[in-house]
Amino acid sequence: MNVQCHLAKLLTVFAIAVALLSSCKDEYLYDSQEPDWLGSSIYDYLSSNGNYTNYVKLVDDLNYKEILSLTGSKTVFVASDSAFNEFYKSNSWGVTSYDQLTVSQKKYLFKFSMINNAYILSRLANYYSGTALYEGFAMRQVTELNAIDSIPFLQGDDLPQNSYWDSRKSKGLYLLRDNTDFPIAFFTQAFLDKYSFTDEDLSMLLGLESHVKNDVYIFNNKVIQKDIVCKNGYIHVLSSVLVPPTNMAQYVEDNNGSDPSLSTKIFAKLLDHFCAPFYDAGSTSNYNQLHPEFTDSIFVKHYFASNGGSTLLPDNKTSAPNLLVFDPGWNSYKSTNLEADMAAMFVPTDDAMKNFLHSGIGAVLGEKFNYDWDSIPDKIILPFLKRHMRTSLIESVPSKFTKMVDDENYALPVEKNHIVKTYTGVNGEVYVTNEVYPPVDYISVYSPVLYSDNSKIMNWAIDISETSVDGTEFAFYRLYLNSLVSNYSLMIPTDEYFDSYLDPIAYAQNVPAVLKFWYDKSKSVVNATIYSYDKTTRATGDSIGLISGSSYKSFIKNRLWQLLDSHIVVGDIESGNEYYITKANDIIKIEGSGTNMKIQGGQDIAENTVAAVSKVFRQENGNTYFLKKPIQPSLRSVYKILSETPEFSKFFELLSGVPDTCVSQIFAQQGIDYRIKFFNAYQYTVYVPTNDAINAAITAGKIKDWQTIYNMTNEAARSTAINKMIRFLKYHFQDNAVFVGQTYNAEYQSATIKNDNSDTYWGTAKNKYLKIGVVGDGSTLKLTADGPSGSTPASAEVDKSNGLYNIIAKDYIFAKLPTAYKNVDGTGNVSGTAFSSSTITTSASAVIHQINNVLTFD
Repeated sequence: MNVQCHLAKLLTVFAIAVALLSSCKDEYLYDSQEPDWLGSSIYDYLSSNGNYTNYVKLVDDLNYKEILSLTGSKTVFVASDSAFNEFYKSNSWGVTSYDQLTVSQKKYLFKFSMINNAYILSRLANYYSGTALYEGFAMRQVTELNAIDSIPFLQGDDLPQNSYWDSRKSKGLYLLRDNTDFPIAFFTQAFLDKYSFTDEDLSMLLGLESHVKNDVYIFNNKVIQKDIVCKNGYIHVLSSVLVPPTNMAQYVEDNNGSDPSLSTKIFAKLLDHFCAPFYDAGSTSNYNQLHPEFTDSIFVKHYFASNGGSTLLPDNKTSAPNLLVFDPGWNSYKSTNLEADMAAMFVPTDDAMKNFLHSGIGAVLGEKFNYDWDSIPDKIILPFLKRHMRTSLIESVPSKFTKMVDDENYALPVEKNHIVKTYTGVNGEVYVTNEVYPPVDYISVYSPVLYSDNSKIMNWAIDISETSVDGTEFAFYRLYLNSLVSNYSLMIPTDEYFDSYLDPIAYAQNVPAVLKFWYDKSKSVVNATIYSYDKTTRATGDSIGLISGSSYKSFIKNRLWQLLDSHIVVGDIESGNEYYITKANDIIKIEGSGTNMKIQGGQDIAENTVAAVSKVFRQENGNTYFLKKPIQPSLRSVYKILSETPEFSKFFELLSGVPDTCVSQIFAQQGIDYRIKFFNAYQYTVYVPTNDAINAAITAGKIKDWQTIYNMTNEAARSTAINKMIRFLKYHFQDNAVFVGQTYNAEYQSATIKNDNSDTYWGTAKNKYLKIGVVGDGSTLKLTADGPSGSTPASAEVDKSNGLYNIIAKDYIFAKLPTAYKNVDGTGNVSGTAFSSSTITTSASAVIHQINNVLTFD
């Protein structure tokens, strides 16, 4: 941008005057002199004023006299001699007079005070992006200061503590903290109004006692005299000497001064886990041209970051494994335009960091890593740092604290009273806080899985990413388990106990097998080895081989996600009930609490095995339980249990008697053997009348047996009877699993649809599912059918005499029938696909109770 505002207007007027005069005069009056009314140059004004001798010395010593004397377009922010006298009394450099300033310090003070464009103060907040002018939107402008104006030589403990720096520790190196431009940050009224900054916002950002409207600040330095017009730009006078602030990373590292309680060294060390030295050929060449005697190399400190940092390791070939949101040492930080915004960081004090590891949710992390932040792996530290880094200061001022969310859309609970110190750097604002804001990964039920050494198998399953329809990558289970609006019980078998998982598809084949899952550290993946299995002795045999082939990753993901779903309960499994439903709709049985808890799935109950709890973690959104074995869901279908239990034989005969030609079948061949055809991915209750109750109902004419129905000669009557029988049978299947021993008083849907407009006991409307009333008193279940209104409805009660209640079944649906796959050892169906391509699609669970009467609704 060229000379602005009325300076530009004056020059335009001057040009017009020249054109007019040239038409009536032979000689142009100003060929060899400048008009008096245009004013002096910046240099002449400062040197003649007498109140800026220190600043003029800087100009002279750095050979800028000629530049500030010529026509051009500069903006300078100067300090008076009285301001310099105050500076000499107290400053971070320890200088007490001008003569003690080094050349580098002089460059810092002078070059940082100059912008290579002319701005009156009211236009400072304007900037161009392409050809578009944005008025009032700017808060930063690039200065004359160059990175190579000061290059320190560092070695030993002055260098970061990670392996990328080890080779440089002893011999040292010339290191730039950053090699980009140094901007100034400023706050004009136009900018504050654009983004609705409050007076409190600015006061807190800059450490002011108060802010008066229309005051302008360069960092926390007030402009006390503005818009001094010179022929080559503008002068603005500041209340104090403008000393270049550092960038955010450097401030956080250096912030261990007079008040140890505000030190941020721990956070700085964590940031340094993600940085490395990079050779800077450009700066080396430029510095060598200015200083021919310099023959060494110059390096720059880059953080591994997706914005502004390096995405590669120092070899410039290998991708960096962990990336920060942005490079906190990047002077020229920008998310879109440098001028428009800068970053922010909420940096806990060392005391806050230590307290977090010793109390509350953080104590779990502290115990795991010996209460030492530096011992925590980078993969776990990364989300912590990212949670405290903000890409926009505009969206992170105190008046907007209550609206802040992190990059995963979780609230960032910063309060104004958490802020104990602020610092405005060249690339962002540092809020020093007395609180830690752990990522959800640290406080949710997922966190113990994330940082445990022996939960890598389940962590791998939880952290698997998927791609959404818009191309966004997301880890569903991690997001799910990190939800703070839900309460979870997450049960995690630890790695050493994944040695004998009964795979339902292999279990259904001629060569049954178990899977041993194991974590391959070298490749950071989970593998599975197949072992033979004897159903009779329940013994694991020899290894058959690894799950392999092109689809092995999909196979392991499918099995582990099925297993993960069967180990998640929404709610508290220590609430006092005996049975709970998992996310997979599996039914689990709980005995005891805490580390005395024993958990059983359906197959565990059948085989009298338990998954014992070894450790409990009380988290923000529930509890995490480490187990000594996986919970094994039932491998018996409803069909299997009904067909093999003599006391259920009469009911099973009726279920199996539906004619093959009938559309409304009860059973369908799927899963391990057969499934209930009308079951969905849900949990159900099956009420099985005793054999005597079935016989009594037939004798009483409530129902007809199949033989009687088959013998009917009238086709219409036979069809009606078949339909009535199917509706009767389906009425014994109920949505929602209910258990003897727990309390209920509710109505649940059956699988039979009401097909008329008559009134019913439970008020069911036409085309809705008839209901079953269930009352559980802790010892039994009493059922009331949905009979005609005004009559006594049929009723039944769980028959506990034979112990045939709370029997757990599971109906699977596989992508193909088990016989369509080869056996685990490659035998079996010649044309079948490999076992490693098999997929469990979904499943339904059911609890089966024997009842003392049939349920009728007519």
